[in-house]
Amino acid sequence: MSRPPLGGFFDGHAPTWDDCQTPGLHEAIGRIFAAASFRPGLRVLDVGAGTGVLYPHFQAAGAGDYTAVDISPEMVRQFRAKHPEARILESDYEQPISFPGLFDAVMIFNAFPHFRNEETVFRLTHSYLSPGGRLFICHSMNREALNEHHRNAGGVVSEDILISDERIAGHYRKAGFVSIKVENADCFFSEGTKPPHA
Repeated sequence: MSRPPLGGFFDGHAPTWDDCQTPGLHEAIGRIFAAASFRPGLRVLDVGAGTGVLYPHFQAAGAGDYTAVDISPEMVRQFRAKHPEARILESDYEQPISFPGLFDAVMIFNAFPHFRNEETVFRLTHSYLSPGGRLFICHSMNREALNEHHRNAGGVVSEDILISDERIAGHYRKAGFVSIKVENADCFFSEGTKPPHA
């Protein structure tokens, strides 16, 4: 049975979202960015960007061009209020989006369990990446902590679990990614690369 749509869940939480972030969030982001080893000048896409928690980290990493996407109008409004200079689109990432060019890196951070069609997310992301580009699916918590967090939150997100390492890796492979890495330690980190000649 399919999970219910998120509806206004994130719209309702947007005004207080920044006040409710988990302890250690920015330390976890630092570990994820260190593992990703972003080189300066990359064109990056931040998926499920919320109020823009990753934007300063991408700036510090020297991103050359930054685009964000979020489905929640209120999250987008909060993002724009905080970072009016940044580019953010209000869009459903599970539907095709016409971007003006390809990206070198796509980051889905603290968002993947909320998608309803996982294969579509991987397939579309592959098409948005330049040859040699990388997809990162990461979370500031590990799988066990995240799944418990969502169960405790209840409501529309109670069944939004982070799938197994094997299923994540399988989605990467099916979509055509190579050099796949999946790690579930203090936080969750995964990546895959679009082949250079794809």
